[in-house]
Amino acid sequence: MRKNIICFALSAMLILTLIPQISSAVEEETGASEDITVEYTEDSAEEYPADSATESSEDAMTEMEEDVEGVVEDTVEDAEEIIAEESEESEEISVSGVITGFVPLETSDYYYEGNPEEEELTVSLPETLSVYLDGSDEITAIPVSWTAVEDFDDTDFYFYSMKPVWGEGISLSAELNASADVPWITVYKQEPENDDIEPLMTEEEIDPIYTEEEGSIDPEETGDASLSALALDTTGEIIDSVTEDSYAGTAANTAAIYNYLTKTMGLNKAAACGVMININAESAMSPINLQNTYNSKFGLSDSAYTNAVNKGKGSYKTSSGRSQNFKTDSGGYGLCQWTSSGRKTNLLNRALSSKKSIGDINMQLGFLNTELQGYQQVWTTLKKVPNNAAGAYIAAAEFCLAFEIPANTVSTAASRGKNCLSNYWKTYSGSSASATGTSFLSLCGYSYPTAVRTGKGMDVTGYAVSNYTIKSITGKIVNSSGKAVYSKTVSPGTTAYKLSKLDGAMKFSALSAGTYTYVITAKDSLGKTVTASHGFKVSASGSTTKTLGFATTGSNVSTGTAAKTTTTTAKTTASVKKTYSGTFPKLPKRGYFKKGDKGTQVKNLQRFLKWYGYKIAVDGDCGKHTINTIKKFQKAEKLKVDGRFGKQTLARAKKVKK
Repeated sequence: MRKNIICFALSAMLILTLIPQISSAVEEETGASEDITVEYTEDSAEEYPADSATESSEDAMTEMEEDVEGVVEDTVEDAEEIIAEESEESEEISVSGVITGFVPLETSDYYYEGNPEEEELTVSLPETLSVYLDGSDEITAIPVSWTAVEDFDDTDFYFYSMKPVWGEGISLSAELNASADVPWITVYKQEPENDDIEPLMTEEEIDPIYTEEEGSIDPEETGDASLSALALDTTGEIIDSVTEDSYAGTAANTAAIYNYLTKTMGLNKAAACGVMININAESAMSPINLQNTYNSKFGLSDSAYTNAVNKGKGSYKTSSGRSQNFKTDSGGYGLCQWTSSGRKTNLLNRALSSKKSIGDINMQLGFLNTELQGYQQVWTTLKKVPNNAAGAYIAAAEFCLAFEIPANTVSTAASRGKNCLSNYWKTYSGSSASATGTSFLSLCGYSYPTAVRTGKGMDVTGYAVSNYTIKSITGKIVNSSGKAVYSKTVSPGTTAYKLSKLDGAMKFSALSAGTYTYVITAKDSLGKTVTASHGFKVSASGSTTKTLGFATTGSNVSTGTAAKTTTTTAKTTASVKKTYSGTFPKLPKRGYFKKGDKGTQVKNLQRFLKWYGYKIAVDGDCGKHTINTIKKFQKAEKLKVDGRFGKQTLARAKKVKK
């Protein structure tokens, strides 16, 4: 920039030096014009005076000199201003040091409309960040730019977390964490208002949409909550047709989803908030939301796409007349932006079988409930997270890591964890929380063996998750003498780590018969250590079985004595045979359960089967999977395998111990 200014100034000065030559040339031209014989009348003499050429040339010369002098003066002034600005900038950029603390931002929430580029989105964000450098109490403003934590170009989200980027001369103290301590800004998409649609309730009226007196179906009887329509027309009547933006971001949707997650699915507040922040990021709580890029690709609005899919029962045409199919069109859709062919096929089949719109919120919540039963590590985490700020953060991160799985998964999971605390957790718990100063380190949905058959392996699953950088993770298989038979230590350097990466080093299939302990230890940059330790037996008979766990506390098991103690405890526990302490189901009048039965007694049956060791959802719906599980139980207990849970099967269930 400075080089260009200097060149411009030199050019102007060169013009000044040429003025005498230009003046001489003009004078010669004037003299030449005086030699020319011109015939003119008295009238023309008045219009064109004899000395007009000379006077015009002199005027032009004067104007040229004034213009050039003005250009030079302006150029010099501009140059001085720009050089001064650059000098100021260079002074700012020259600031260097180690950031040891941050001054809280005045506001961390911003809003945007439309579909801007990332650069456009950051224009209104702060140009400087107030920090403390090198342990000083003095506040220093450092210049920053902002960049999206998530993959901005390849993902359509309804909010983005923006993190600051500073110059090379500035670094972050090792005692601070990039995801927990550095202030982030959240920019939310501002949906256009639709004056023709009124929500069922305001944000202050977060109550159940249906009450028992209004005729709702008892979730205990059906295993599914009954939610009313989520939009009204101007007369107060429930509308049946899908209208653009009728669902987008309304308080009614938020309340309905929260009620379903907590009442029908049985999640605590923390887990529900973790799921909700993901749904909000994916679809802004709109079950008719089509991935933004596909609105343009198909030439269809959210409501037009939804209605076209409904009308064609999956087959539809874009605005250009091209035939498409909901199952395979690759457009993310609905609350969770279901995208893959398999998942969209299942969603469509559920809508068709229940005779609901593909954009029906109740149908989609039921589908989410069913689908989560197949994501066991996510489901285990959601059911076991503590009902506090740590639980909300972990639930949000785990749901993102193992269910939504967007681009930039780890950084996006951290973003959603932080936003969960400042958004839904604050709303529903009534308390404000921060991801700074306290570690949320946890081992989520990890698998551990209860028994291993010689020669048979076991997959390592789950995540280590923290709001601080995870420094180390160690996986071990320790024998009865306290010696680590297999061991692997990794240094993730991220806020989440997939434990399956330890799988190759945990050679369960190579273990000889005997008693062992499986140990996972994680440590983060705040110094918190979490250990999961489980004893198991390897034998030539039986089969390999595993369980999913969740751990937030524990001390580091590193000595042989600790390993021996754990193993001894495992042996003692295994020798105690426990009977089922839950409620056994009451048989229906026909004398047995069959496919299609619903209600509380089916839930009691499913709880028993789950206790017995089978993967089964407790949803009160005796479907195909429940019948097949009954058959497995009958086969294991050497009963007649007919899938009918009747008197004989119930009597055997009451005698089972484990």
